[in-house]
Amino acid sequence: MSVLIEARAGKAPADLALPPYVLGLRAEVQRGSARLRTRMLKANRRLNTVIQSESVRIVTQYTKRGRPAPAALARYGEMVASWRNAAAVHRAMAQELVDQTNQLLACYWDAAWQRARRKNEIAAHELDERRPTEWLPGEIALDPTWHRVDDWLITDRWYGQQPSDEAARPAVLQALAILDSQAVGASAASATDRFPDRINQG
Repeated sequence: MSVLIEARAGKAPADLALPPYVLGLRAEVQRGSARLRTRMLKANRRLNTVIQSESVRIVTQYTKRGRPAPAALARYGEMVASWRNAAAVHRAMAQELVDQTNQLLACYWDAAWQRARRKNEIAAHELDERRPTEWLPGEIALDPTWHRVDDWLITDRWYGQQPSDEAARPAVLQALAILDSQAVGASAASATDRFPDRINQG
């Protein structure tokens, strides 16, 4: 129970010092998150393929031919929105899994804290009556890749370094950049049309 004494000093134990129960919970969340990612990719594999092929078309139209195609870009935007929405649903499920497991961790540490006080394993005066709420060794965070779901479209170089040369970047990344830049431009134009006086005064 040395970790409890360290808790009073505001220290968090390294992973190797965590109890097997805590390590097991963390491993289960990692497996659950991986299963959700696999389910999402499997359910949307056709959409993934279409987005990749349409990305080539968008890049060719906008960068090689220099001929904007708003209708094609709008259709592409719908596909990307479907992809992101599907990912958001699975991300919410992954976050729920993380939150539920952190609740189990909080219950575990509360029980361990009170047990140490009751059994005098640690002098009562060395531990506060209740576990500090900000102290939760082994606390789990959502896998950050869930916040970069567009990267999952780049199946052939997901873990590799992206080339610095814009032309050498995957077509998906180039097409998404075109889509996002057009969306930003459209939003600015829309704001100007609706509130011309405000824009000019600002």
